[in-house]
Amino acid sequence: MEPLNVEHAGRTLRGVLHLPHPNPAPAPAVVLCHGFGGNRIGGGNEFVLLSRLLAAQGIASYRFDFAAFGESDGDPADFSVSDQASQLNAVLTQLERNRAIDPERISVLGYSMGALVAVLAAGDRPLRSLALWAPAGGRLNLPFWESEGFRDQIREHGRADYNGIAFGETFLDDLPGVDQFAAAKRHLGPVLLAGGTEDGLMRAELIDPYREVWGDRLEEHRVEGMAHGFGTLANRDRMLGVSVAFLSRTA
Repeated sequence: MEPLNVEHAGRTLRGVLHLPHPNPAPAPAVVLCHGFGGNRIGGGNEFVLLSRLLAAQGIASYRFDFAAFGESDGDPADFSVSDQASQLNAVLTQLERNRAIDPERISVLGYSMGALVAVLAAGDRPLRSLALWAPAGGRLNLPFWESEGFRDQIREHGRADYNGIAFGETFLDDLPGVDQFAAAKRHLGPVLLAGGTEDGLMRAELIDPYREVWGDRLEEHRVEGMAHGFGTLANRDRMLGVSVAFLSRTA
């Protein structure tokens, strides 16, 4: 594990690169993207564990903090999904230039909003494969964000508060232009879509368009009784296991 930072729009995105050992040839790699308000470790240490599991399979991984989250630079008022997609593209460009990484074998795994961002990046450039944990709905979730009084909070306090996570109007204004399903049509590789049976982000209106676009290239996995968070160590381990198995075949 070694520190590896990426510069983007005047901000430093802080992350760490895990390389398999030994690594005599350029290795396939997976970029790990956390969700809204998360960080590169994961709420249950899942991204650290996943990186170690991938390294044992000969796969490198890079986990980083999006701007304004974790240890990366940035102001929460500037946060938006489109900006995160731009950040991910900067990360991918830097990894493609890293001699330890095979530039033709880079995949992305994302959780929640990180999964949404992964799909958008896959619409911008070829990726080997995608692993999506309960991808956020983008503009399909706009009614929720517009109905909860967040704009009133921003006008009054300069920021909105969602479960202790700050964001600004930039996020709300950006969402109508987010079209993950158009981006999904441009991704030609295999996809894993995993989540809990009780997760509202796994409902049909958010998932069926992916099924239509990716057809038999899409693998689905549901964890019975799991909501948006893992809830238990057993659920976390199931998600890690199915993801490592998928990425070992496709990365």
